Amino acid sequence: MTVRVRIIDNPWSFRGAYPVHRVLPVFGRAGWTVDVVHRNRQMSVRRQVEEALDAGVDLLIGAGGDGTLRDIANALAGRDVPLAALPGGTANLWAHELGVARPPEEAARAIVEADLRRMDMGRIVHPDGRFLRFLLMAGIGIDGLMLDHTDPRLKTRLGPGGIALGALRALPDYRPCELELFIDGHAAWSGRVIQVIVGNSRLYANVVHATPEARVDDGMLDVTVVPAGDLGLVVRLGWSLALRRRPDGSVPRFRAHEIALRTAVAPPMEVDGSPVRRSSLAGAEGRPFRIVVEPRTLLVRVPRSYRGDLFVTPPVEAHA
Repeated sequence: MTVRVRIIDNPWSFRGAYPVHRVLPVFGRAGWTVDVVHRNRQMSVRRQVEEALDAGVDLLIGAGGDGTLRDIANALAGRDVPLAALPGGTANLWAHELGVARPPEEAARAIVEADLRRMDMGRIVHPDGRFLRFLLMAGIGIDGLMLDHTDPRLKTRLGPGGIALGALRALPDYRPCELELFIDGHAAWSGRVIQVIVGNSRLYANVVHATPEARVDDGMLDVTVVPAGDLGLVVRLGWSLALRRRPDGSVPRFRAHEIALRTAVAPPMEVDGSPVRRSSLAGAEGRPFRIVVEPRTLLVRVPRSYRGDLFVTPPVEAHA
């Protein structure tokens, strides 16, 4: 049976347009029919996904970074058409989590020889009902400000270097915020925070496992809080991250179906490596905004070679 595939490429990613000419022969040998569209500033990714679904595609492939995958996944949530990744962005956290190789030919072969699985997504809900989804991670705190201060043109040209420059610009402006945290309806923590990380997956900034017990299909979200005002705690956390690449027991960590956060001011926030506009959070001051899990809402192709434990349930369909 012919598999109809559409690749949505992000030509503004760190490495530019994806070299699709290198993957088309791999898909062709598998008997797949593939077409390619580029992200278009005049058309939303949701509309591009809807056009692909109207055309009857069997698989959508995001060629770019985690932001491109998130945008496609947001439109595919609840559908029966799966998503796969060709890593071409700055960080490519999802590809790294799954062990997807960067050479295009190897990445394409991994997509062909893949199992079909279902995974959760996270949903951030404003008190007025507006929402946005994330695929891997949401950050509240200094990382959101850092990405907000990152010049998109420098990020495209310099990749991680552009983000580092954004961090240098953000640090003088950052002030820890007062926050109340509720876990599944119960007050769990309050105080001043440097950072809150809500993880559907584990890998953060391509360096550490910020939510090391996370599973992407367990119907739960994992939360790590970095409090402000305790220098000793920050030093212990930094030491643990440097040595073990994961937080130790010095910082509060939780697991939940639903997280609620209440702050006096709209905090800086990022999802899957992209800043969230403060205007999107305006009006939430003093009222909790919620972060909830959408269990097993997204179909994904996972390389058959993957041997990690991000998934707790068996494949929907295993590669023959």
